[in-house]
Amino acid sequence: MRVFLTGFMGAGKTTVGRHLARGLDWRFVDLDTEIEKTVGLGVREIFAQRGEAGFRRYESERLASILAEDNVVVATGGGTVSLEANRKMMERAGVSVWLNPPFDEIVSRIGGQGKADRPLFPDEVSAFELYRERLASYRSADLRIDVARGESAAETAARIILRLRETMR
Repeated sequence: MRVFLTGFMGAGKTTVGRHLARGLDWRFVDLDTEIEKTVGLGVREIFAQRGEAGFRRYESERLASILAEDNVVVATGGGTVSLEANRKMMERAGVSVWLNPPFDEIVSRIGGQGKADRPLFPDEVSAFELYRERLASYRSADLRIDVARGESAAETAARIILRLRETMR
C-alpha cells in the first residue's frame, strides 16, 4: 500500500509525511526532493530553465517510478494532483490524503523567505488564486484532513493513521 499526501504549498506534506512514515514503519519519499536528485537542480532552477511543464514532466516520471515500491508514504508537490494522469496513478496505487490547513496558516508557514524559494508563490493574492484553481483536484483525495492551527505534525500524522485504519476495516 502507498499513502500520497496532497495539498497546497506549506500544507505540511513533508513534515507530516515523515511522522506518518515513522508511525507506520514505512519508507518516506518527498517527491520534490526525488526530482531534485534526479535532475540535479533545485525546484526553482527547474522552473526557471524548463518551465512548469518541464517540472511536471519530471514529477510524473518520478511518481510513476515510486509506484514500484510498497509501504511508502509520498509527500507530493502542491501541483502534482493538478494533472489527471497523476491523480489516476495515485488512485490506482494507494490512498490519497489531502492536508487542508486554513490558507492564512499556509501563508504564515511559508513566510517571506519561503516565498523566494517557491516559484508559484510570488505573493499572497497570486498564491490564493492558484490555491482556488487546485481545490477541485485536492477535493478528489480519498481522505480530507482539516489541519487545525497549532496542531503538530505528529498529531496530524496520528489522525491520519486512525483514519487509514478505519478505511481498511
